Amino acid sequence: MKFIFSTKDYLVSGESFDIIECDSCFLRITNPFPNEQNIGNYYSSNDYISHNDNASGIFDHIYGFVRSYQLNKKKKLIEKYCDKINGKILDIGCGAGDFLDVMKKGHWDINGVDTSEKARGIVNNKLNIEVMDPDSWIKSDTQYDVITCWHSLEHVHEPWMYLDKIKKSLNPDGILIVALPNYHSTDAKIYKEFWAAYDTPRHLYHFTKESINKIVYPHGFNIRSIYRMNFDPFYVSILSARHMGKSVIYGLINGFNSWLSSIFSINKCSSLIFIIK
Repeated sequence: MKFIFSTKDYLVSGESFDIIECDSCFLRITNPFPNEQNIGNYYSSNDYISHNDNASGIFDHIYGFVRSYQLNKKKKLIEKYCDKINGKILDIGCGAGDFLDVMKKGHWDINGVDTSEKARGIVNNKLNIEVMDPDSWIKSDTQYDVITCWHSLEHVHEPWMYLDKIKKSLNPDGILIVALPNYHSTDAKIYKEFWAAYDTPRHLYHFTKESINKIVYPHGFNIRSIYRMNFDPFYVSILSARHMGKSVIYGLINGFNSWLSSIFSINKCSSLIFIIK
């Protein structure tokens, strides 16, 4: 392991954390990261949009508009790789259930997993489904055609355990879709310890194309395709600029430069979507 730099929790606590990197697999790790009993304390913020269904401010409204667009793009991407009618899908880290809502309206058989009791309650009320906590899902023997992890695997204390369970939970021709921040991106290199997608300590692990491949391969998975998340360079750069005390314009300029570089090299995009079988 090698030390990269120190960053901090800009959202909740203001505490400092180190980013360290594995010499062999290039996975980066938040050090120290909270245990499973107290990690929930670091999600206690009204600004944590993943579990917040109420937008307030211009930035949140723009985020909401982009999120709606992205949700439909995700649905189309899934249907490109899984053409089953009324397929069965599980979303791990389902948050407030916006993605599951889109899939339900598309006549998919939906289910979700989330550690947050608040998030599970929101989805239960909104979609009338029983969202599982991780322990219940681990014990379940239900099979799925598609399992998605939209920016959730980096939050998991033991992602290898989840991958093992995912392998057992997929039908033989099922697909796993994982979206992750990419610390090889142009904006990550610009902002370094201020890069918002480190999001310590909520993000326990930090990935690249190479590191996610090294992690999924031992579990019998192979990456089939990779896609950019085109709006993430702008969103992440604006938040990162805020961490530095810089203007929104500064963030937009860096976001545009990052997006433009990712057009020529996908490995320079803030976040990547991996299609895995």
